[in-house]
Amino acid sequence: MSKLLHIQSSPRGERSASITVARQFAESYSAAHLEDTVETFDLWDAVLPEFDGAVLDAKYAILNGQPHTAAQLEAWTAVVKLCDHFKSADKYVISLPMWNFSIP
Repeated sequence: MSKLLHIQSSPRGERSASITVARQFAESYSAAHLEDTVETFDLWDAVLPEFDGAVLDAKYAILNGQPHTAAQLEAWTAVVKLCDHFKSADKYVISLPMWNFSIP
């Protein structure tokens, strides 16, 4: 059993051609792979951790082999949770907008 993660990155929602195409692909994929799961992750609706000073300090603490402070640990835990969510998928579909024939 595999997990397909569809990452939506267009703010246009239902008006987005890339989301429409990716959604159709996901539906076809689900029909062809009944044992697999498909999950959608909308970057515009998600609550993402801020990459602020505490997260940056936590990252550098890891790189320098230093222990985290309580604030760093709290900030880093949110980042790890998000990373684990992405790493839990086996396959990815990324639908991103094209504005004026370019990626924003």
